[in-house]
Amino acid sequence: MSIPDPLPALRSVDVTPVQEGGEESLRFVVHDRIHIAPQTLAVSPAGYFVLAHLDGRHSCADIEAAFQQQLGLHVPTEQILQLVGVLDEALLLHNERFEQAYERRRAEFRAAPHRDNRERYPDATALRAEIEELLASGTAAPVHDVRGLIAPHLDYARGAPCYADAYATLAQMPVADRYVILGTNHAGRSAGVVATTKSFCTPLGVVAVDGDFVERLESRLGVSLTVEELDHLWEHSIELQVHILQVIAGDRPFQIVPFLCPNPCVEADTAPADSTASDLARFADALGLLVAEGRERTVVLAGADLSHIGRPFGDWAPITPAILAEVAKAERHLLTLLETRHEEQFLRRIAVTGNPTRICSPGCIYAALRSLPRRACRVLRYHQAVDYGSQTHVTCAAAVIW
Repeated sequence: MSIPDPLPALRSVDVTPVQEGGEESLRFVVHDRIHIAPQTLAVSPAGYFVLAHLDGRHSCADIEAAFQQQLGLHVPTEQILQLVGVLDEALLLHNERFEQAYERRRAEFRAAPHRDNRERYPDATALRAEIEELLASGTAAPVHDVRGLIAPHLDYARGAPCYADAYATLAQMPVADRYVILGTNHAGRSAGVVATTKSFCTPLGVVAVDGDFVERLESRLGVSLTVEELDHLWEHSIELQVHILQVIAGDRPFQIVPFLCPNPCVEADTAPADSTASDLARFADALGLLVAEGRERTVVLAGADLSHIGRPFGDWAPITPAILAEVAKAERHLLTLLETRHEEQFLRRIAVTGNPTRICSPGCIYAALRSLPRRACRVLRYHQAVDYGSQTHVTCAAAVIW
């Protein structure tokens, strides 16, 4: 049997520790972020150790040596290869089998009439009622216009305070002709901004995408923004905004322009962080010019969360109220930079600290602000969705640009 040297790399996945009993019950659940894998897998701590070394640079012998050196254990080559084989069958490795499966899924998406999320939100009545309750609980800011908005992309229950104030503020304005929605590309393949021209089909109806706007922006940039549009298929940060817009608009027509933005404060697989930030700035500048030139009323929205703290995100030590207070202090300072229109400093501050709390959306926040220069920004609310039971804590904010 031929042993690959080095072993293939594990794809970008979510790994969640699960422990239902004593130490011996600890397992690590591996979930494919882009839903190409047919199922989730659970591996032992020893299996997790192997996963951590599948970076496309280590051989089987390297992993065996690491086991011996770090854990004092001998692990047979056959066991390592067996796990690699299971990961291969599950399409969790960077290899030809995965690429073929990915291309099949891409072709299916391109052939589909819509980007359809109805199976994830099957009850339209419940969805509408939840959003109406959100809007009723919000406090609208006393602004005379809304040109941009920052809202969460958390589920509605956890992000409720920020969703409520952001969209209550937007709801007092006339329905716009077009909403440019900048989401966060959590797990997609693109290292740059990625668009889709697929209409969004939700339980509340179909919303058209302004494909002409996308084409004009691509022409200005000299690049296609839809090459990796499959990134949009499972990404939730845009669709959560679309549902609320549908409720606010009622029967009044509007179009959307959806873009997923990278995080310029971390190194991507295919691009260094500095070039990602440069590309994002160029995109935002071109977007801003198109918005300013158009006769249609356009609002730019950012679906953005902030920190992700706790065990599911890699923080093994328990998170305490004191730690969350420190996070709040740091993030309120970052939000002040947005209010004073220092979005460049906002990005730099996150980058130079190494982003220890995993702020996921600096890209779309920055692009929204930069596309609307010389306009005022007001932070409406800051919120921490805290769950000590699961040690899962996510923070978010609401802001208006006018």
